[in-house]
Amino acid sequence: MKKLIATALCLLALPLRAGELPTLANLSQSQFRDLARDLGAALSYRGVTPATPLGLIGFDIGVVASATTLQHSDLLASAGNSAADYIYVPKVQLHKGLPWGLDIGAFLGMASNVDTPVAGAEVRWALMDDQLALPAVALRASGTRAGDIGGLRLTTAGADLLISKRLAVATPFAGVGVVRTRARYQGGALSQEAFNENRYFAGLNLNLVVLNLAFEAERLGGSTTISAKAGWRF
Repeated sequence: MKKLIATALCLLALPLRAGELPTLANLSQSQFRDLARDLGAALSYRGVTPATPLGLIGFDIGVVASATTLQHSDLLASAGNSAADYIYVPKVQLHKGLPWGLDIGAFLGMASNVDTPVAGAEVRWALMDDQLALPAVALRASGTRAGDIGGLRLTTAGADLLISKRLAVATPFAGVGVVRTRARYQGGALSQEAFNENRYFAGLNLNLVVLNLAFEAERLGGSTTISAKAGWRF
């Protein structure tokens, strides 16, 4: 528990410095779009949580680590950074239950390789709670914003449908949705890119009373992301 708290505090204390892509302007428009696809996949919102609402006094807090495969890893090198096959995003994440089946959530993290802070938030509404023979079903709206990456401004917005079923301490969950990514470069002739990508994800939440663990695998466009979370859920 002490290690988890210490990790969370370290993440929150990360310097909010800008990443560097000094030769980004040398990319063609199609290369810029491909790079934006990779970054959008890596920096989009991931709840790593079931559809079951937390309730008025409920909360879910944890440290999350996500790893996203890059489809165009050479483009980071072309933009002036080091080539990489993955972008890792460690983050601190919090969800809080509200009345009427509503939950809100937010995170703060840091993306590797591009060395930029990223923050995100969500609102989730449970259409149906877990019942004896029926699953929980929820709608989620989310968004993220990355820090300045050498003149590149990147935001994402997502909409998802989630389903989950509580089975004692284990709650499997899955979902489908769409993510819209916007990428704008302020330092050259590259035009803004905006596009939608479908996503599919599935995971498992394990509530062990003294510790909550959650795991999620996601496919967004052509990228795969694996996430793991450790914390508390009440």
